[in-house]
Amino acid sequence: MPLAAASGLQVSPIGLRLSSAAQADALWLTNTGSEPVHAQVRVFRWSQVEGKDVLEPSRDLVVSPPMVTIAPGDRQMVRVIRQVPAPPATEASYRVIVDELPIDAGGHPGLKFVLRYSVPVFLTPAGDPPVRTALQASWDNSPDGPMLRVSNAGNGHAQIADVVWHGAKGQHAVLLAGLVGYALPGSTMSWHLPQGASHAGGAVKARINGETSESTLVVDTDGR
Repeated sequence: MPLAAASGLQVSPIGLRLSSAAQADALWLTNTGSEPVHAQVRVFRWSQVEGKDVLEPSRDLVVSPPMVTIAPGDRQMVRVIRQVPAPPATEASYRVIVDELPIDAGGHPGLKFVLRYSVPVFLTPAGDPPVRTALQASWDNSPDGPMLRVSNAGNGHAQIADVVWHGAKGQHAVLLAGLVGYALPGSTMSWHLPQGASHAGGAVKARINGETSESTLVVDTDGR
């Protein structure tokens, strides 16, 4: 996710999925600006603990090259290379972090990051079986305000976007617009909802993994 807008650095695609037979895939770093771009590329194992994302440095995947300089109007391919076998049954999750490095007055890359992209990478299980989500959601009125908690008991990730409350009488309220986040397999994630939001008398729905139709996450059955 970009941390600043004043840069010519662009990264594509926005996510990678490696089949069990694939040994590598590619990211493209493009410089649309008028000055050279220096960037560092790193890999982290991605897990979720107590409702939060956790990133840990990993050598399960390596990137080549890990440091790049891109001229204005040019682009650079970065290979993401598998170093481990396919996971046995459940999708494995990683993040490739691309950090732009600023140039100091002497023309050398500095240590302060200017722009960051975080690209999800998923390794499919051995034999490429279908990966599925199995979601269970709850609404928690915590001291910090309402929270949406989503647990995923499936063997594949759930990308959650556009969380909306639908009232029993046709009401409609957007709770979280756009991409909200991911619920990784075997994990539970939590997101803060707007203060004063309620799910009484209706259903909370969201778009899962880019599907056009909404899936129900929370249903209020007693109108509380």
